[in-house]
Amino acid sequence: MARPRQNEHRREDLLQKGIDLLAAHGYHGTGLKKILDTVEVPKGSFYNYFESKEHFVAEIIDQYSRNMLERLDHMIGEADDDPVVVLHRICSAMLAEVEKNGQRGCLIGNLAAEIGTSSNCCRESMQRAYLSWKSRFIDLLASAQAKGLLRQDLPADVLCDMLWNTWEGALLRMKIDGSTAQLKQTVDVLLNHLFLPPVSTTNQEK
Repeated sequence: MARPRQNEHRREDLLQKGIDLLAAHGYHGTGLKKILDTVEVPKGSFYNYFESKEHFVAEIIDQYSRNMLERLDHMIGEADDDPVVVLHRICSAMLAEVEKNGQRGCLIGNLAAEIGTSSNCCRESMQRAYLSWKSRFIDLLASAQAKGLLRQDLPADVLCDMLWNTWEGALLRMKIDGSTAQLKQTVDVLLNHLFLPPVSTTNQEK
């Protein structure tokens, strides 16, 4: 018997609703029944779209990454010539998104902590997402370094890794504190202090 044709609109609904539910409840707290009931899809039909819950979540990560990159590219595309201004604008938007979503944190970071060591296909999706995100930020950081606006003693990819790792760590701290104060402080210290070129002794004396 031929496999039923997929309804792409319904497939997109499943992915988007999956993003919302996983962000709110995590992998283990989000059952397929909840997703299917919300989108009004029978369980049997779900497997016409996705091989398993694990593969469904891997595609959710890909979709979440595409959404994030679309917003990121939009901010970069309408930016002025100063890459540091763009970097600040992006980080401000990321902070606003965290506050808007009730301090839920980053979906990819949350899933990495929950299932990153137990699901190969989800981990591969997370790696793709990070590499795509990283390529955008490396270009910004390298451009800022070329203009002398950021420290040049560390390569742009190292600064990018530091930004991502510190951001994800600060998101975990935020969940402990129940506040974005430390997250904002972390971004400020990175962008306005640690990433800046060192001030020469001559300049300090002046």
